[in-house]
Amino acid sequence: MSVPDERDLLLRLLAGQRTALRNALLGLTEEQARATPSASELSLSALVQHVTQGERANVAGRIGRRPHALESDPQTEWMAGFTVAAGETVEVLLDRQAAVARETEEVVRAERDLDRVVDVPDGVAQWLPPGTVFTVRWLLLHQVEEQARHAGHADVIRESIDGKGAWQLEAEAQGIAAPT
Repeated sequence: MSVPDERDLLLRLLAGQRTALRNALLGLTEEQARATPSASELSLSALVQHVTQGERANVAGRIGRRPHALESDPQTEWMAGFTVAAGETVEVLLDRQAAVARETEEVVRAERDLDRVVDVPDGVAQWLPPGTVFTVRWLLLHQVEEQARHAGHADVIRESIDGKGAWQLEAEAQGIAAPT
């Protein structure tokens, strides 16, 4: 068995958090996926929209230098990531998440230097600790952090909908008996 390199590890961690968020939507109706049953103003659909948009902007856009059709103002861009349009069903959102995941994999595999400094607009940098050096590695770790934060957020929302927790949903996704 070979030890994964750093890229493999980062991609696996990111994939695991995406899976947790995706599992939170397992078996829900469109209405439930858009519901806001907890103190949060966000729905599960909005969380998927947000993390997918953020991953695309940071990995494909900033690291991969690929064009992305987002607002020029980072604050407007960020806020738009929480808005789910009428035609954006769970299936559409999860398909988009999967496409962005594939693009992330391509960008990360093609990146030669995880220590390469990446240009981040001032409007984004203002939200982070002063003096932060935005390397490829930092942006990837930030994506893991964001996915994990919102996967936990999704757990609370899902439990508020029907009481199902992350372990039960993971078991359902794998088609195995849920742990007791």
